[in-house]
Amino acid sequence: MEEILATAQCPYCGVGCGLEIFKDKKGRIKVRGDKKHFATKGDLCLKPIPYPKVMNIGRVPSPLYRESKKEQFRKISWEEAFEIIASKLRQNKPDQNYFYISGQLTTEDSYVINKFVKGFVKTNNIDANSRLCMASAVMGYKMAFGSDGPPGSYEDIDDADAFIFAGSNAAWTHPVLFKRVLKRKKENPEARIIVIDPVFTETAQKADLWIDINPGTDTVLFNSILYLLSKKGWIDYSFISKHTEGFEDAVKEAEKYPPELASKICGIKESLIYKLTEIYAFSSKVISFWTMGFNQSSNGTMKNISLINVHLSTGRINEKGCPFSLTGQPNAMGGREVGYLVNGLPGYRDVRNKEDRTFMEQFWKIPEGSIKESPGLTIVESVDSMINGDINLLWIVCTNPAVTMPNLNKFWRALRNTFVIVQDAYLTDSVDYANLVLPATQWGEKEGVMTGSDRTVTYNRPFADPPPQCKHDWEIFCDVARKLGWGEAFNYKNSQEIFNEYKKTTEGRLCNISNWDYEDLPKQWGGRWLYQEKRFPTPSGKAKFNPAVFSPPSDKIEYPYSIVLTTGRTKKQWHTMTRTGKALELLRGESEPFIMLNEEDALDLGILDNDYINLKSVRGQIYIKAKIGKIKKGIAFAPFGYGKIYHFPTNILVSDAIDPISKEPELKFSSLYIKAKKRRIYRLSNDVYQKVKSSYTDVEKFLDDVIEISFSSLSAEGVERIKGDFLKELTYKMKELMETFINRPTDWEKAAVLNESIASIYIKLKVQPEHQIKITKSFTQAFKKIFDLPKDTVQAWEYTFDFLAHGIFEIVKKHYEIEAFKKNPEE
Repeated sequence: MEEILATAQCPYCGVGCGLEIFKDKKGRIKVRGDKKHFATKGDLCLKPIPYPKVMNIGRVPSPLYRESKKEQFRKISWEEAFEIIASKLRQNKPDQNYFYISGQLTTEDSYVINKFVKGFVKTNNIDANSRLCMASAVMGYKMAFGSDGPPGSYEDIDDADAFIFAGSNAAWTHPVLFKRVLKRKKENPEARIIVIDPVFTETAQKADLWIDINPGTDTVLFNSILYLLSKKGWIDYSFISKHTEGFEDAVKEAEKYPPELASKICGIKESLIYKLTEIYAFSSKVISFWTMGFNQSSNGTMKNISLINVHLSTGRINEKGCPFSLTGQPNAMGGREVGYLVNGLPGYRDVRNKEDRTFMEQFWKIPEGSIKESPGLTIVESVDSMINGDINLLWIVCTNPAVTMPNLNKFWRALRNTFVIVQDAYLTDSVDYANLVLPATQWGEKEGVMTGSDRTVTYNRPFADPPPQCKHDWEIFCDVARKLGWGEAFNYKNSQEIFNEYKKTTEGRLCNISNWDYEDLPKQWGGRWLYQEKRFPTPSGKAKFNPAVFSPPSDKIEYPYSIVLTTGRTKKQWHTMTRTGKALELLRGESEPFIMLNEEDALDLGILDNDYINLKSVRGQIYIKAKIGKIKKGIAFAPFGYGKIYHFPTNILVSDAIDPISKEPELKFSSLYIKAKKRRIYRLSNDVYQKVKSSYTDVEKFLDDVIEISFSSLSAEGVERIKGDFLKELTYKMKELMETFINRPTDWEKAAVLNESIASIYIKLKVQPEHQIKITKSFTQAFKKIFDLPKDTVQAWEYTFDFLAHGIFEIVKKHYEIEAFKKNPEE
């Protein structure tokens, strides 16, 4: 007979699926969906099913310590570990310490740690891995609605007729939610699914429309939609008047991006912008889902704002729709509720607000002024402070930043220069840089609550005894607090005592759970619609339009770094694979990292499917398997979660530029150099050569005009100095090169001199290899206009011009490579 051991929320993505853990007739512990959990109704994906089999593989065996990272670890007692930590904290000034925690902790864990750090260590230098995924969404919600928290619920899927997935491959990353969307589509075939993503993802495969946008340009797209909505009058004037403010300023900014300009910046057809505008204007109910494609950007907050502006302009909240940010981790929502980022305090409070600080100081019974009023450094900002010694202690809890942080070479340098504590269930990559390792319990071994993306709070019951060497995360911080003389404030006997304390901080707040108990869960705070009465927690009670100001990504796309790398997850693996990577059934087809390339890009580089190739950015280089897939030309995709056991974590390459508002790093846009496996060999057939030679006298007198027009086209590509003497010289030398090739084809020396001469002008003008296509296209168009020649002759001249231009650009590319790699000695 089966035995139900526990119910809980899934420990992986932020959908928050309810799970039932049971023992089957053979005594094996298994996982299935909990049909009584109202948020997900018994559905689940593949990832949690093998969890019971792998949960004890690779555990931290005991507290481990080494004073120097050059030494081997030795086992120590918990008492010795606590004394080491307490001694370090006593020696340090508050802001010399840094705490980096996780959206995988329970709410109780995060509450205790946040209290320990902000209230008692007296530093705001605490951040969470949500900084790498959700910070831009948080700021978007706060700026628009006055508070964090998604306005809608999963229930809204069931009566919507349009679903926008922007920068989200939900079919892989939030599969249960996406299955619910597909169910709605099956019930209502008129419902439309639109995917905005440079990669033809599994989500895009199931969509009605795929918009293969240039990475980093979403703000422009949604500004253009707002521009059209305003121009056509397809907006909800009543909603705007009664419930919002700032509309005119937002529209003024949007007017900078009419579709003809926006389409060029975004790299899409104008018609797609008109189509999207129509969907937002005339659908019955629109839900816009977004995740890291929006958030992980130096323009991430503005991307969020631009999308929310479109929803506000059409009144699309509650019964008409929802701007719905999908959370990446199981309890990132709960962590945000307890304020585990550098500016947060429990109950959606903020350290910058004196009233909020005073409340928490009185609640925690600590002296006035204990909580600092300035936010701490975010995790990406802290790296420089670790390198220069301003921060000399880093305490990492339940996360693996040695794989997930951007610009890993720099971050590893910071770790080597800092006393590092790693508190985790597993021997992760971050342990390689640790001085002290603390074995912690994990999901399934401890109780506590988590909050899913739709604000549903679920109580997690344990179903397995933890290994004897492990302590709960909150328990470890309580033990250290007692060492430091703060025991009275951290005298919790169990998780429920912590929950009962925390919930009091939410009374009267938007995320109010003050009268809830474990027995009441699962339960959703805020109800189906967070702003049921369309009143918002802003000074005016109105939602706020904000001008969505576009700024391009930090990395420039210039040869040799001319491919854009974007990153993400695979279908069956999660984060850094500390659990999913140990399940053979989840590793099938995903057993090693890869980079997906566009077919044309691969052809240009002589790369075949499954080739191993070198990738470089200005931050480092890796060696990885190539896969050819359906992805926008000039873009490459690689998963980020494969750690050092696979030799080369992807984030070695990734930019650490940050959004100026959310401080979230630009993990989705890094310029990349891919070393060609084989250079394409360009040859002209004798037939082409004879056609060009026989028609030369027909075109000789006006050939220079055609060439001048072709080079002039570069001005539209941003090559502003392509005029005057440069234009004349290029025209003259290119015509001379063509004449030499046609009339004296064996004069290699003369051709080489002309190639070098033209290439040197290109280099002065910073002409990019990608411009070759534009120059050749302009040459062909001008040639057709000026000369009335047979089609095959025109084509022969096009081939010849492109053939000669290719030789010039090979010289240019070599020069750019040499110069770029000089600047990066690590290369």
